[in-house]
Amino acid sequence: MTDLLETTQRHAVPLAFIATLLLSLCANDPARANEKPTSGLQTLKTLDDSQIAARPLNIRAWSTHEGARVIFIETRALPIVDVSVRFSAGSSRDDALPGLASMTLKLLSQGADGLDATAIAQTLDQLGAQLTSAVDKDEARLNLRTLSDRDTRTAALAVLTRLVAKPTFATAAVERNRAAALNALKLQQHQPAARVQQALHAQLYGNHPYARATEGNAESLALIDAEKIRDFHQKTYTAANALLVIVGDLSGDEATNLSIALSQALPQGPALAPIAPAMDLTLPPTQTHVQASTSQTFIMLAQPGLPANHPDYVALQVANLIFGGSGSSRLNSELRHKRGLTYAAKAYMPLWLAGGPWTISVQTAPEQQEATIALVKDLFSEWLREGPTEQELAGVKRRLAGNLPLTSASNAQMVQQVLIMGAHGLPRNFDALAMQAQTLTRHDITDAMNRYLRADHWTVASLGPITEQRPLPPAQP
Repeated sequence: MTDLLETTQRHAVPLAFIATLLLSLCANDPARANEKPTSGLQTLKTLDDSQIAARPLNIRAWSTHEGARVIFIETRALPIVDVSVRFSAGSSRDDALPGLASMTLKLLSQGADGLDATAIAQTLDQLGAQLTSAVDKDEARLNLRTLSDRDTRTAALAVLTRLVAKPTFATAAVERNRAAALNALKLQQHQPAARVQQALHAQLYGNHPYARATEGNAESLALIDAEKIRDFHQKTYTAANALLVIVGDLSGDEATNLSIALSQALPQGPALAPIAPAMDLTLPPTQTHVQASTSQTFIMLAQPGLPANHPDYVALQVANLIFGGSGSSRLNSELRHKRGLTYAAKAYMPLWLAGGPWTISVQTAPEQQEATIALVKDLFSEWLREGPTEQELAGVKRRLAGNLPLTSASNAQMVQQVLIMGAHGLPRNFDALAMQAQTLTRHDITDAMNRYLRADHWTVASLGPITEQRPLPPAQP
């Protein structure tokens, strides 16, 4: 069955994904293409820190003449090939037209090089291929999964190539997608979490491109036409602006030929300059509230975070896991287990190229909004002063080590991790960063937190009814 261009937007980074990311972040030197690992992971029953070592996955990388970067892993276990092509064409490239990147991606499947939307869907269905897409602040990405036999693979890749290289952007399709986007914005008004998150980002990022909503707004969507979409496509969907990841049942020569054909078909032009870093430690604390008739108040607190290729990113993510990354974290222990203020609270730092915000998210009763915000700030202030305990640090290290097999259990997981490596300029190694995480001490984590985070510099956004506030309930043992 074809899952045709089911566009998603990624915000929070769940624990399993953070853990998997950390296992791909911690090497000091990039792995060479043909470097042989020294040993593999042993049984989990006897796992200890000393057993974490690289596993036998040969990652090859090259660039095409047109400038596309390519990363390839050959796997022969299943007759499947996964191909993902990523463009630096997310909402941070929208400029004065928020929603342009999202609409461009959605329109790729609506007509390309003589094929209409029905023909595209039917062709993929007949081939048994799956095509999905995603857009976020940084990227637009298409993912193709197909059988690896030459005829099926060639036909499926031909469809993908036509979509990204020669989309039609017909006026009628633009109008249909504009109407759908406007309807989605109306539905979003009934999604409190999305509304409070956008209010938070608008405050935190100000004039930075990350302040804009990926979905756009009614005013900007009205200004987007086929000509503007074509211009955006020609500027951002170039070979030099592309990262191609290939994982599966094909040879190195076949992967090379695939990358050359796709790269030559794409528009030609320069790679876009990176988005400016979003971290600003001089930001004053701010707080805004959006009044809404909801049974719960939605609260988000944030500070500027770090990009994934920063030397202290791993330390901050480990700190994040301990403070609010699980049901047994400090945040959940105090807010949920001891005081019954919320069903779940979480802390996370999204994986954005210019630095995702260190974010705390919680829902609580409207009458306890202010007391809950004050308690979270107090907990974080204590966290900055004291840092993690030895027990907390040892526990998260073991959890990270236990997640090692999940980094490459399937082709799809390998594609996800290799995309992260390529997009963020990280070492091409699935396991090495786990070893760096294992070397972190309490002092390392506390020192990193205090260099980049502040107890009194929160940007706070909330959404819910305005009501008389009550004090916190007493903490239970």
